[in-house]
Amino acid sequence: MSAPRTILITGAAKGIGRAVAQDFAADAGNRLVLLDLDLDELQRWVADYPTAATIETHAADIADLASLRTLFNDLGKRLGYIDVLVNSAGICNENEPEDLDNWQRVIAVNLNGTFYVTSLCLPLLSRHGRIVNMASILGRAGKVRNSAYCASKHGIVGMTKALALDLAPRQITVNAILPAWVDTPMLQHELAVQASTSGQALADILRTAKRRLPLRRFILGEEVAAMVRYLASPEAGGVTAQSLIIDGGVGLGM
Repeated sequence: MSAPRTILITGAAKGIGRAVAQDFAADAGNRLVLLDLDLDELQRWVADYPTAATIETHAADIADLASLRTLFNDLGKRLGYIDVLVNSAGICNENEPEDLDNWQRVIAVNLNGTFYVTSLCLPLLSRHGRIVNMASILGRAGKVRNSAYCASKHGIVGMTKALALDLAPRQITVNAILPAWVDTPMLQHELAVQASTSGQALADILRTAKRRLPLRRFILGEEVAAMVRYLASPEAGGVTAQSLIIDGGVGLGM
């Protein structure tokens, strides 16, 4: 019997991270290690969702390097190796240019945290391993009141390119996915805030948002998960240092 394929996913309790975990969970040959700050929510959906894969869950603040070291020491002793790392954890706090607190928090989680997890995972990552980083279309564009978020996602894109070159001798691929307008709790919260700020009805905000997309709909988490699955597959062994956009055409449709 072949060894299980071990897949570590951060930010797995909600949104894209959950969609990715659910996709990999359908394969009995997978062993999933799921991390999230909200362990209760993570364990709740794992308990309710039918899975073929074996799953273990852990509370993790990816901005806390000391606690991550303890966690990865334990994973190394028990599991021995990791085949696929999906860095999906992140926050989207808006910030004014003078807002140093949110700047530091967003950079700490989105950029530093992604690097911490990746660095600690590397000793466990097998030859021909895969790293998929969840960036954003704002890793290539700017947005008002989002200087911290944009900087963090631009940083992830740059880190992806550099790490891909560092790890190429080990045949480890490193790629980033840049989604836009994915129907997740994070997007719904952002649109609700816009509705509250502008005084518009949420339904009107939703209609306006969808009209901006050439496909006239939001991207589904399952569609992003399918892209992750491809990048983690043997067929994608020659794809590395790439930033793949899934945005419903909005980037070229504007």
